[in-house]
Amino acid sequence: MIAMSQQERRVGVSLITTLIMFGIFGFYMLGFYQDGAMDGPDGYRLIGKSFFILVGGGIVVSIVVHILFTIIHSIITKDYEPMMNDERDKLFDLKSMQIILLVFSFGFMVSMGVLALDVLAPALVFLLIIFFMFIANVIGDVVKLFLYRGGI
Repeated sequence: MIAMSQQERRVGVSLITTLIMFGIFGFYMLGFYQDGAMDGPDGYRLIGKSFFILVGGGIVVSIVVHILFTIIHSIITKDYEPMMNDERDKLFDLKSMQIILLVFSFGFMVSMGVLALDVLAPALVFLLIIFFMFIANVIGDVVKLFLYRGGI
Protein backbone atom coordinates (compact mmCIF):
# COMPACT_ATOMS: atom_id res chain seq x y z
CA MET A 1 0.00 0.00 0.00
CA ILE A 2 1.24 3.46 -0.87
CA ALA A 3 1.86 5.74 2.10
CA MET A 4 0.00 9.01 1.66
CA SER A 5 0.23 12.22 3.61
CA GLN A 6 -2.86 13.79 5.10
CA GLN A 7 -2.97 16.35 2.30
CA GLU A 8 -2.78 13.64 -0.37
CA ARG A 9 -5.59 11.71 1.28
CA ARG A 10 -7.68 14.87 1.49
CA VAL A 11 -7.16 15.59 -2.22
CA GLY A 12 -7.87 11.94 -3.10
CA VAL A 13 -11.13 11.95 -1.14
CA SER A 14 -12.10 15.24 -2.78
CA LEU A 15 -11.37 13.79 -6.21
CA ILE A 16 -13.42 10.66 -5.56
CA THR A 17 -16.31 12.69 -4.13
CA THR A 18 -16.28 15.00 -7.15
CA LEU A 19 -16.32 12.08 -9.58
CA ILE A 20 -19.22 10.40 -7.75
CA MET A 21 -21.26 13.59 -7.48
CA PHE A 22 -20.78 14.50 -11.12
CA GLY A 23 -21.56 10.94 -12.17
CA ILE A 24 -24.87 11.15 -10.32
CA PHE A 25 -25.55 14.60 -11.80
CA GLY A 26 -24.72 13.40 -15.32
CA PHE A 27 -27.00 10.38 -14.97
CA TYR A 28 -29.76 12.63 -13.61
CA MET A 29 -29.41 15.15 -16.47
CA LEU A 30 -29.21 12.41 -19.11
CA GLY A 31 -32.58 11.14 -17.92
CA PHE A 32 -34.08 14.62 -18.25
CA TYR A 33 -32.56 15.03 -21.71
CA GLN A 34 -33.88 11.67 -22.91
CA ASP A 35 -37.34 12.47 -21.54
CA GLY A 36 -37.32 15.77 -23.45
CA ALA A 37 -37.67 17.84 -20.27
CA MET A 38 -34.96 20.28 -21.41
CA ASP A 39 -36.66 21.07 -24.70
CA GLY A 40 -39.49 23.15 -23.28
CA PRO A 41 -39.47 26.58 -21.72
CA ASP A 42 -38.74 25.08 -18.30
CA GLY A 43 -35.47 23.51 -19.46
CA TYR A 44 -33.30 26.37 -18.22
CA ARG A 45 -35.02 26.43 -14.86
CA LEU A 46 -34.54 22.66 -14.58
CA ILE A 47 -30.82 23.00 -15.28
CA GLY A 48 -30.52 25.87 -12.77
CA LYS A 49 -32.31 23.94 -10.02
CA SER A 50 -30.28 20.81 -10.74
CA PHE A 51 -27.05 22.81 -10.61
CA PHE A 52 -27.87 24.28 -7.20
CA ILE A 53 -28.82 20.82 -5.94
CA LEU A 54 -25.45 19.57 -7.25
CA VAL A 55 -23.56 22.36 -5.48
CA GLY A 56 -25.46 22.07 -2.19
CA GLY A 57 -25.41 18.28 -2.22
CA GLY A 58 -21.75 18.29 -3.20
CA ILE A 59 -20.82 20.43 -0.22
CA VAL A 60 -22.77 18.25 2.22
CA VAL A 61 -21.50 14.98 0.75
CA SER A 62 -17.92 16.28 0.69
CA ILE A 63 -18.03 17.28 4.37
CA VAL A 64 -19.60 13.98 5.41
CA VAL A 65 -17.14 11.89 3.36
CA HIS A 66 -14.13 13.81 4.70
CA ILE A 67 -15.31 13.35 8.28
CA LEU A 68 -16.05 9.65 7.79
CA PHE A 69 -12.74 9.06 6.03
CA THR A 70 -10.84 10.80 8.83
CA ILE A 71 -12.64 8.73 11.48
CA ILE A 72 -12.08 5.46 9.63
CA HIS A 73 -8.43 6.30 8.97
CA SER A 74 -7.88 7.17 12.66
CA ILE A 75 -9.52 3.92 13.78
CA ILE A 76 -7.51 1.75 11.37
CA THR A 77 -4.12 3.38 11.92
CA LYS A 78 -4.72 4.31 15.57
CA ASP A 79 -3.11 7.62 14.71
CA TYR A 80 -4.49 11.14 14.58
CA GLU A 81 -2.82 13.78 12.46
CA PRO A 82 -3.79 17.37 13.24
CA MET A 83 -4.73 19.48 10.24
CA MET A 84 -1.80 21.72 9.39
CA ASN A 85 -1.10 23.75 6.27
CA ASP A 86 2.27 25.29 5.60
CA GLU A 87 3.59 27.51 2.82
CA ARG A 88 4.05 24.54 0.51
CA ASP A 89 0.37 23.62 0.87
CA LYS A 90 -0.65 27.18 0.12
CA LEU A 91 1.63 27.22 -2.94
CA PHE A 92 0.09 23.96 -4.19
CA ASP A 93 -3.40 25.37 -3.62
CA LEU A 94 -2.52 28.48 -5.62
CA LYS A 95 -1.03 26.48 -8.48
CA SER A 96 -4.08 24.24 -8.51
CA MET A 97 -6.41 27.24 -8.55
CA GLN A 98 -4.49 28.73 -11.48
CA ILE A 99 -4.97 25.52 -13.45
CA ILE A 100 -8.67 25.38 -12.50
CA LEU A 101 -9.17 28.97 -13.66
CA LEU A 102 -7.29 28.34 -16.89
CA VAL A 103 -9.24 25.18 -17.75
CA PHE A 104 -12.60 26.72 -16.85
CA SER A 105 -11.84 29.90 -18.82
CA PHE A 106 -10.94 27.78 -21.84
CA GLY A 107 -14.14 25.78 -21.42
CA PHE A 108 -16.23 28.93 -21.07
CA MET A 109 -14.72 30.34 -24.27
CA VAL A 110 -15.41 27.06 -26.09
CA SER A 111 -18.99 27.13 -24.79
CA MET A 112 -19.49 30.69 -26.01
CA GLY A 113 -18.02 29.72 -29.40
CA VAL A 114 -20.39 26.77 -29.62
CA LEU A 115 -23.28 29.08 -28.76
CA ALA A 116 -22.17 31.73 -31.30
CA LEU A 117 -21.82 29.13 -34.06
CA ASP A 118 -25.21 27.63 -33.13
CA VAL A 119 -23.75 24.12 -32.84
CA LEU A 120 -25.73 23.11 -29.74
CA ALA A 121 -29.00 24.18 -28.20
CA PRO A 122 -28.58 26.85 -25.51
CA ALA A 123 -29.72 24.44 -22.78
CA LEU A 124 -26.93 22.06 -23.74
CA VAL A 125 -24.43 24.93 -23.69
CA PHE A 126 -25.31 25.49 -20.02
CA LEU A 127 -24.61 21.82 -19.38
CA LEU A 128 -21.33 22.19 -21.29
CA ILE A 129 -20.32 25.02 -18.95
CA ILE A 130 -21.15 22.85 -15.92
CA PHE A 131 -19.14 20.03 -17.50
CA PHE A 132 -16.11 22.30 -17.90
CA MET A 133 -16.47 23.34 -14.23
CA PHE A 134 -16.31 19.67 -13.32
CA ILE A 135 -13.34 18.97 -15.61
CA ALA A 136 -11.47 21.99 -14.23
CA ASN A 137 -12.00 20.78 -10.66
CA VAL A 138 -10.84 17.25 -11.49
CA ILE A 139 -7.75 18.50 -13.31
CA GLY A 140 -6.99 20.86 -10.41
CA ASP A 141 -7.21 17.98 -7.93
CA VAL A 142 -5.03 15.76 -10.12
CA VAL A 143 -2.43 18.54 -10.42
CA LYS A 144 -2.47 19.04 -6.64
CA LEU A 145 -2.06 15.30 -6.11
CA PHE A 146 0.85 15.31 -8.59
CA LEU A 147 2.47 18.22 -6.77
CA TYR A 148 2.19 16.45 -3.42
CA ARG A 149 3.58 13.23 -4.91
CA GLY A 150 6.40 14.60 -6.99
CA GLY A 151 6.73 18.20 -6.07
CA ILE A 152 7.55 21.07 -8.33
